[in-house]
Amino acid sequence: MLYDLIIIGGGPAGITAGIYAARKKLNTLLIAKDFFGQTAKTGEIDNWPGSPKISGGALMQNFEKHLKNFALGIKENQTVISVKQEAVQEGASLLPAGRSEAPSSASFVVRIESGESFEAKALVVCSGASPKRLGVPGEDKFTGKGVSFCSLCDAPFFQGKNVAVAGGGNSALEAALDLAKYADKIYLLEAGDFLQGDPLLQDSLKQTGKVEIRLNQEIKEIQGKTMVEGAMVFDRSSQKTEIIAVAGVFVEIGWTAQSDFLGDLLSKNERGEIIADPETGQTSLEGVWAAGDCVNAKYKQILLASASGARAALSAYEYLNKLKVKNDENNFNKISGNFNF
Repeated sequence: MLYDLIIIGGGPAGITAGIYAARKKLNTLLIAKDFFGQTAKTGEIDNWPGSPKISGGALMQNFEKHLKNFALGIKENQTVISVKQEAVQEGASLLPAGRSEAPSSASFVVRIESGESFEAKALVVCSGASPKRLGVPGEDKFTGKGVSFCSLCDAPFFQGKNVAVAGGGNSALEAALDLAKYADKIYLLEAGDFLQGDPLLQDSLKQTGKVEIRLNQEIKEIQGKTMVEGAMVFDRSSQKTEIIAVAGVFVEIGWTAQSDFLGDLLSKNERGEIIADPETGQTSLEGVWAAGDCVNAKYKQILLASASGARAALSAYEYLNKLKVKNDENNFNKISGNFNF
């Protein structure tokens, strides 16, 4: 089967794109490893309009339920491993996006880990991002043994213990708040000279009385025998190193776009983020759009990811309409060429 559109990803961007595509009655397939992603790991969301103080898990359950009210194909529990472009018609041009003329006739083949392949006229990539790693000694060794990338998942394991959180953005501040419900003390280690997280979150941290904020400090090594026992911290201001005794290290220093499966098909920046037009989501390749945390957008927010998914789906719908008009004209010309007037 040749789908009109394949959507890759089941987070806020992918689900929103799926809803919009289904409403436009596009023959759509959505492929997702799950319908949770990083959003579900957020303890409390207070900036989603209409749903104050909703958990990330509850929000994503609402997203999934809404999506499944519509008629579209869904392939769950599968990871995309490759995407290739193929010409549908002999001589069809495979040119970059941004041309003024009508779309070319090409298709995309998406292969998933089960070995199955699916073909579509257009793609919307919403593959999201995964947590960045510190890249220091001990991080890999102690992952799952005191090193964590999900405070919502693992905070209860640190009841009455001391922990460190690496990072100073909203994710780091939210992690510290999650941990404050259980841990005795939290060291919040920001490598820069100020916290980038929202002032409201910073106020909440101070109210816990459990968080020690340390600026210009970064973890250089995670230590222990079988479990995390401490972290070597370097102070950029004093140029001194200190060992702090902690049972856990929570890494919240940003995200890495999940785009490796695309190979060189699309243009990316130095961080691996897909370069997409901010108005349409159009990528460097005609017929492919991208949305959500996998693109080169400055702000990584659930609301913005969802909006970008809608924008990409609407752009794909417009493209597919133009493609249909072009194909109809070609078919008419072929038929009329068989007659002498």
